[in-house]
Amino acid sequence: MGIFETFLTQQFLIFVLVLARLGGLMTTAPIFGSQTAPVRIRGLLAVGMTLVVAPHFFGRPIAMPDSVLGMGILIAGEILVGLAYALCLLIIFSGVQVAGQIIGQLSGMMLADVFDPTFDAQSPIFSQLLYMLSLAVFLLIGGHRMAVGALLDTFQALPPGLATIGDSVPAALIHVLSESFTLGIRAVAPVMAALLLATLVMGLISRTLPQLNILAFGFGLNALILHSALFLSLGGIAWTLQGEFEPVIDHVHQAILEDAAPRPANAE
Repeated sequence: MGIFETFLTQQFLIFVLVLARLGGLMTTAPIFGSQTAPVRIRGLLAVGMTLVVAPHFFGRPIAMPDSVLGMGILIAGEILVGLAYALCLLIIFSGVQVAGQIIGQLSGMMLADVFDPTFDAQSPIFSQLLYMLSLAVFLLIGGHRMAVGALLDTFQALPPGLATIGDSVPAALIHVLSESFTLGIRAVAPVMAALLLATLVMGLISRTLPQLNILAFGFGLNALILHSALFLSLGGIAWTLQGEFEPVIDHVHQAILEDAAPRPANAE
């Protein structure tokens, strides 16, 4: 293979590797990877960003893989870096949806399910409500720009072809998973407290006045309390969520950079 052909092959490989890293985020992260967005649009967005980023690495020497397996390993490493950012965001949104499911169960309104295009399944209506609220907060604080900016920043420490995922990233994602459930509970804590208090009061009433059919109005009362508490708590829920996205993205970003940093050899 001539020098010119080798040069073109290297540039094409760089383009593919950059596309794989950006595509890992664009095809799975909230907003970018939503099932409601056409696949063609998501693909064009990833290709468009690649056309901007890849030329910065053209001319940079890159080791050509000597087999299909080697090529697959390179591409998989790039995809995993993009997926790490997407997964941390999906975990946070899932924690919020679990909180919506909890208040739906406490209020006895779990029968009200709607189709969730994100996971292609039925989802409780309050999970969808909190998901849409968190999505709006994510956009308003520029969370999509934070995620893309953090991913682009990885190209400085991990140029195309050098992407690696070590022990720090899985540990960071596990930490985000635990934090997501804590975040969901904190966000809907006032609503849960109101529902538990209403359940306690209705239980006391039913014991004091057993002739009163508590089931006749208990469901409607729970629905009224749930909607009132949720309406009054929406501002607090949004305030709780708005400070969580940036630390989560930064935590995963630091884990990726930590895995990219050269580790000193152990002294004999």
